[in-house]
Amino acid sequence: MNRKIFSTKLEKKLTLSIIISLIISFSIFYLVNSVGEYILDKYYDKSSFLENKNTQVISDFKSYVLKNNISINDHKKIEKWIRDYKYYIDIYIFINNELVYNSNRYASYYTSENLKIASYISDSLDDVSFYDTNAKVYIDCYFEYKDYYIILSISVSIGLLCFIIIMLTLIRKKILYIKTIENEIKILEGGNLNYTISMDGNDELGSLAESINEMRKSFIERLQNENEATLANSELITAISHDLRTPLTALLGYLDIIEYKKYKTAESLMQYIHNSREKAYQIKSLSDKLFEYFLVFNKKNDLDLETFNVTEILDQLFQEEIFMLSNENFIFDFIPCSTISHLDMNLISMKRVFDNIFSNLSKYADKTKPIKIRYYIKNQDLFIIVKNKINKNLKSVNSTGIGLKTCTKIIEMHNGNLYTEKTDDSFSINIRLNIKPSNSLY
Repeated sequence: MNRKIFSTKLEKKLTLSIIISLIISFSIFYLVNSVGEYILDKYYDKSSFLENKNTQVISDFKSYVLKNNISINDHKKIEKWIRDYKYYIDIYIFINNELVYNSNRYASYYTSENLKIASYISDSLDDVSFYDTNAKVYIDCYFEYKDYYIILSISVSIGLLCFIIIMLTLIRKKILYIKTIENEIKILEGGNLNYTISMDGNDELGSLAESINEMRKSFIERLQNENEATLANSELITAISHDLRTPLTALLGYLDIIEYKKYKTAESLMQYIHNSREKAYQIKSLSDKLFEYFLVFNKKNDLDLETFNVTEILDQLFQEEIFMLSNENFIFDFIPCSTISHLDMNLISMKRVFDNIFSNLSKYADKTKPIKIRYYIKNQDLFIIVKNKINKNLKSVNSTGIGLKTCTKIIEMHNGNLYTEKTDDSFSINIRLNIKPSNSLY
């Protein structure tokens, strides 16, 4: 098998640098950790630290039992003390040499209810007088592990720091070349696309520089094609606009027939009304596509705004939408705001937001539960809340979510924000908009 382990010099050097750095840093880690543990072991062996800590823990537990009149079956109070204690501990309670309580549910050697007191803990048992009986208690403490954990953390930190220092030292030359490439890329970002990235060596970094140069050339070509793309977008909008004329012309024709009573029978009238409705929905669908296309691809994030009375315009928008859904047997709990205030908005785009919201209500809301609509003024903000119960009997409905995304972007273009809240049985849309200060109207 004739295959190279290292394909390039850079890969070989980086791999060798990593191996050397790992070996040295691990050795330093092992040395620091071993010395630290040795010092701790000597300290614990020569001192009464552990014995004093154990004595303190059992004393604290006895005080807690006595003060709170804890009985042998008050497991919740015992567990609370264990949780709240400053050290991590396990408690084992024995009556007549049989285990009656074990806080360590994961200890395989203390799982039997009839377990006799093990010989290796019999000397560590303490008598504890509970409220209803006396028992022997063994407390397993782990407070010394904190010190070992600190030693381990320090060792790991020192080892990691050594690894970084050694690694950076070994690859310093390549780092400098990377910085050179970074500075030259900034020149390209400044608009000088004719600047050529310098190439140094035949490794991966040299290949990267060559790729950037090729990308630079490709980007220049894309800029040259941008006008063609803009023209194509314009043609698309023109095509959609043309498609609007056909159903619009048909709709006007049907309406003329209805207005001038050119139909012969009642059935013909209903057919013309039905056809008008279909053409209207077709026009709406095409206009929605045109609007969404403009919103997504338009680079401008500004709108032509007008000042409206909040109460008047929102009441109008809500009542229009409520009227349509009321005909479909939806129930509404609508509480308007009486505070006089004014808001800058683009009426067409804001009408789009309400159309989307109520369109979703018609699809997903439970007709048997009222749809709650609230809007109010707080400080200099207008809050709009639409909350509904979810229809649990609905079949799966495919949705791209573009409508909600469109609403979010429109609200953001009004310097506001929109967010949703969903639970198992309810869904709400929350909108915040800035109102105009009262003194700005004069």
